[in-house]
Amino acid sequence: SMGWLHPNDKVMGPGVSYLVRYMGCVEVLQSMRALDFNTRTQVTREAISLVCEAVPGAKGATRRRKPCSRPLSSILGRSNLKFAGMPITLTVSTSSLNLMAADCKQIIANHHMQSISFASGGDPDTAEYVAYVAKDPVNQRACHILECPEGLAQDVISTIGQAFELR
Repeated sequence: SMGWLHPNDKVMGPGVSYLVRYMGCVEVLQSMRALDFNTRTQVTREAISLVCEAVPGAKGATRRRKPCSRPLSSILGRSNLKFAGMPITLTVSTSSLNLMAADCKQIIANHHMQSISFASGGDPDTAEYVAYVAKDPVNQRACHILECPEGLAQDVISTIGQAFELR
């Protein structure tokens, strides 16, 4: 009825799965809640750029970009590229975003919805990417970057939005 891509009971139950590539994460040194929407969006875009430059074979990595603006460099910290470029199954549900290695089924991360403070994706200059900021015991607060196959980023971000809305 809301024009979502998936039936509510699927998102509220087992969740919706997508095959994407996990590109890594960048530490976020302050609460996203304290930032306005534009700054949050800039933080995720900058995190996407940083990770894409560091990961060989990332789409759009060769684009020239302006260096990180001063205010953002105080918000973003170190990158964690431990699982960079790995194909994963992202499962989106009202309870969490679950990231599982596609081949060995190892859980890379499971971020409960209440630990996610911001998500964005499908921006024109980074159309293949979805980024979200979550707190977890391993990376503290970090912006996680997912590379989606052609045209899928919009579906992924829409499904995350649906899960938030239903929650």
